[in-house]
Amino acid sequence: METVFEDRALVILTDNKTVLVLSDLHLGYEHELYETKGVSFPSQHNEMLERISALLEKHSISEIYIVGDVKHTITAHNHFNWSLIPEFMSALADLSPTYVVPGNHDGNLLPLLPRKITLVDVHGIVIGEEEKVGLVHGHAWPAPDLLDTEILVIGHNHPTLRNVRTVDAPDLNRPDRRRYVGVIPVVLKSNLDKNCVRREIGVLENPDDKTSTLITLPSFNKMFAGLQVNSSKNELHGPIFENKCAYLLESEVYSISGVYLGTVESLRKKFNEMIK
Repeated sequence: METVFEDRALVILTDNKTVLVLSDLHLGYEHELYETKGVSFPSQHNEMLERISALLEKHSISEIYIVGDVKHTITAHNHFNWSLIPEFMSALADLSPTYVVPGNHDGNLLPLLPRKITLVDVHGIVIGEEEKVGLVHGHAWPAPDLLDTEILVIGHNHPTLRNVRTVDAPDLNRPDRRRYVGVIPVVLKSNLDKNCVRREIGVLENPDDKTSTLITLPSFNKMFAGLQVNSSKNELHGPIFENKCAYLLESEVYSISGVYLGTVESLRKKFNEMIK
């Protein structure tokens, strides 16, 4: 099995197929911002389709999996959902067979989906036969069979790094100042204590199968910020992290192109030293 991080997505080469895993599209986010805040931003759905199409062509993708939060509003009762989401998902299904694991923002999603889109159970899906990967959004416990996999992929938290820059102002006779300049999307790799999950969901522990790799993807939507993991006050949400079945501080942080950046703990230390 091979995994490749690229453009906020995960490409998995397993068995005889290559699949693309995306998380947290939050379609309609810019529309809700306009209606609730009066702030106007360019629509993101065409740009996301172009990026997905490029990934499909580059990696010869055979299937697309979205691990939750297709839409931004939790309910479906917004006019832009009924025009935007069916059109977007139909275009996506024309590119490749597409499967959706619902997230916490995907209430009443089914009526918005074209018939050619497959909506799976909220507790996730296993892909692959010999080399298995589990996919679930992360706001709910995974189904027991997802614990029989080598890798479990989630979204939900949209991990990012808080970015600051030092600004000098010698003409004003002021010392250097540090300024917040946005966030950088990242991918997390954590050790998953599978027996911890088994205890929490009420199934038998397996002493011969204790750990696997947990991958947390950022939001595929470039407009959508996320949880800043290098800020010492932030903790990841969802039952796996909240019940200490995986530890944020021990997690490895990678850029969206797969470059190792350090552990969360080491990046927090660097960030704290930077802002002193």
